[in-house]
Amino acid sequence: MALEDVYRKIGFLANPAGGGAGAENAIAVGAVPAAPAAVLWDMDGTLVDSEEEWARVSGNVVRAHGGIWTDEDIVAIRGADTIAHERRMMDAVRRGGGEVDPWKMFAEVLRAMADHMADAQLIDGAGALLDAFSAAGIPQALVTATPGRPVEIFLAGPGSRLEAAVTGDDDVPGKPNPAPYLLGAERLGVAIENCLAFEDSGPGLAAARSAGAFTVDVGEFPLVELAALL
Repeated sequence: MALEDVYRKIGFLANPAGGGAGAENAIAVGAVPAAPAAVLWDMDGTLVDSEEEWARVSGNVVRAHGGIWTDEDIVAIRGADTIAHERRMMDAVRRGGGEVDPWKMFAEVLRAMADHMADAQLIDGAGALLDAFSAAGIPQALVTATPGRPVEIFLAGPGSRLEAAVTGDDDVPGKPNPAPYLLGAERLGVAIENCLAFEDSGPGLAAARSAGAFTVDVGEFPLVELAALL
């Protein structure tokens, strides 16, 4: 068993046009290389199990400012960029009759998430896949909407295998815009059409697919199951 078995599982080696890993943008038969030119990874919910913590911390901050945090808000911030996340928190505070600087609220969330990331572990299977791609000489990059200290901590720790990063601090439109994935491929010096992208959220999946990457939904293909094929 090897990476080739992973490629077969997700449909990367011989995917029919319009199929493969749930990707609407799948590459036509004969156009797919034997191995990807690079691998692009989302962070929250893909490499680290942090989505619930984002929701918990954001809710705590909103409630501390008198807001009302709902299940709909939790769904809305999953995979959202900084601006969308801030706006959702501001709407929740206004729902409770309050008003506060949305950036100050988001900064509170980032501080708490930095503390969380200091103890974060890779999702089961992620480490084995990162190591396998590295051993095969395939460059890898992080493509995340998260800005600031949480990303720095991740890249210095569990994400140290990654050779480049696109984060919420980069001056590009956030997911679901394809710009972050296009920039990730550019920073690795490869064509996006020859990249694998691993994602978990709606905005992230849409961004990777519209960029042209072969996109793997980790909800459909859990990393632990892919790693078992190595």
